Amino acid sequence: MAPALKRNLPFLGGVALLLLLWSGLTLLYPPILAPSPQAVLSALAQLAASGSLWRELSITLLRLAAAFSLGALLGLSLGLIAGLRPALAALLRPGMAVAGGVPPISWLALALIWFGTGSLAPITVALLVATPVVFLATAEGVRALDPDLLLMARAYGLRGPDLLRQFYLPALTPHLITGLSAGAGLTVRVGVMGEFLASDSGIGSAMALARSRLDTAQVVAWVTVALALLLLSEALLLQPLARRAQAWRGEG
Repeated sequence: MAPALKRNLPFLGGVALLLLLWSGLTLLYPPILAPSPQAVLSALAQLAASGSLWRELSITLLRLAAAFSLGALLGLSLGLIAGLRPALAALLRPGMAVAGGVPPISWLALALIWFGTGSLAPITVALLVATPVVFLATAEGVRALDPDLLLMARAYGLRGPDLLRQFYLPALTPHLITGLSAGAGLTVRVGVMGEFLASDSGIGSAMALARSRLDTAQVVAWVTVALALLLLSEALLLQPLARRAQAWRGEG
């Protein structure tokens, strides 16, 4: 058995079990409540053939990329500042606690009032919930750094960008991966939810339209696309970042 297949065998077994349970539910409930896997695949194929899948997916991807990029940059920058300056950490923490503690649905209600339907509402809400996660992970990581190692890095002449690239980023990697992973997951979930409730385009909006038509197979098809986005964010963004982090550590 190939090593890659052997490593992924438990995951594949879980997927097979999930499909088996899903097929069992279709025997107990009518299609409007539990569409079959075949019906969902057919709905996906129709969406792809009509171009709707690619159109709505591209809109959602742009929104999620904007929200996550801004949230990660803001959370990382403020987290570094807060970790290095305790007084600023005390100043920033209440705002981050509010941003991360308020339920996303409440932010959505406010965003609808502020921006109406469109792209700004889901992007803003996803940004508000992702930034505090990255901020807290970064700030905690900076505070956990060994001060003796920092003194040693400075003794070797590391300053400014070099200190950030060769010391802080490699040392903060475990915290950053955790924060970015949680932030990416929140961005996808809250972003699609924002589209469902506060937008006229994107995956979430298409899901809402299918629900209004009682087309359950298409609703589940869009849910599958959203789930694929969640998994791809891990595979295409966070795993390469983890490999880069290992390279950083090797260089260090």
